[in-house]
Amino acid sequence: MDGTPWCCPGCRGRLEPGRDRWACRSCGAAFRALRGIPDLRTRDDVYLPNEDDWAFALRLDRDYDSLDFRGLLDRYFTLASDVTPGQKRRQVTHILTAPGRVVHWLDALGPVGRGRLLDLGCGSGSFLAAVGRRVPSTCGVDVAMRWLLVARKRLDEEGLAHIPLACACAEDLPAGEGAFAGVVAGDVIEHVADQSATLAEAFRVLRPGGRVFLASPNRYSLGPEPHVGVWGVGYLPRRWMEPYVRFMRGADFRAIRTLGVREWRHVLRSSPFGDGRIAVPPLPADDLAHFGGVKRLIGRLYNAVVTTRLGRCAALAVGPLFHVVAEKPADKGPDVSRPGHSRSIRPRSRPSAAPRL
Repeated sequence: MDGTPWCCPGCRGRLEPGRDRWACRSCGAAFRALRGIPDLRTRDDVYLPNEDDWAFALRLDRDYDSLDFRGLLDRYFTLASDVTPGQKRRQVTHILTAPGRVVHWLDALGPVGRGRLLDLGCGSGSFLAAVGRRVPSTCGVDVAMRWLLVARKRLDEEGLAHIPLACACAEDLPAGEGAFAGVVAGDVIEHVADQSATLAEAFRVLRPGGRVFLASPNRYSLGPEPHVGVWGVGYLPRRWMEPYVRFMRGADFRAIRTLGVREWRHVLRSSPFGDGRIAVPPLPADDLAHFGGVKRLIGRLYNAVVTTRLGRCAALAVGPLFHVVAEKPADKGPDVSRPGHSRSIRPRSRPSAAPRL
């Protein structure tokens, strides 16, 4: 634990780690911990208050030693009363197969991917499990202690018990300036309470020359909205989205804010990064293998089309997914005072039932 990058979220002082309690050596603040994972959150998650999340995690912890990763994952969805049996089957399969889909995220970081990496919104630990043996130093943060407990079990079984985890807010990371060479946030930015503040924090904790990678669904995808499986959500005015999804599927959509390519360009220009590269990746082979016949054929056709210039332009407009990479200039220090970077995008909460990689 002594090699963790975590610092006090209040004064940025050094933390004294422990299994059940961490303490700041500078200001004396104390933080509870579970299985060595410190709770360094500075605000409530809008969807599930921190105390409710902590209670959920404690219920999981009772079965931690008697269950393997798959068993603890099943237990999670049993405790999550808002998940139907069908949703549980799909989400468990999604999580179990995730490492094969997300391992390629590392390639987007380029050479900086060999330095210390932060998996922001690490969920059940799929990316950490996929790259933990390839990257000398990786760390994970998530706002949900319940998911971090699942991630801890997964990493322990994979022989990656050395990877440090922390419960913290994306808008207020418990790490010092320049602590990481790369930040990875896959399927996270659409769930955070403040997207602008999250990008500003990623910029702050990156060293000069470091990169952030984000994967996020396209608001204007021609396919169904991936979180709720409802068609046409992104084409509605934002104030109509939640009522429409609730009417069509009975699901809570308050927490989700996907972006189109023009919105992404605006967000990047308004961030401390100032710019970034927005790409449309092919559909992973692991995903295609689980598609039905017609859907698999369409997926293969899409993968062929996005290799062309015209196809890429079309996919930026209506394709299913974006990969976004932004770099902190090598000659720029920790100042994040670019005009507009603190301009918050409307806060959103995050649903507990959303699949966490």
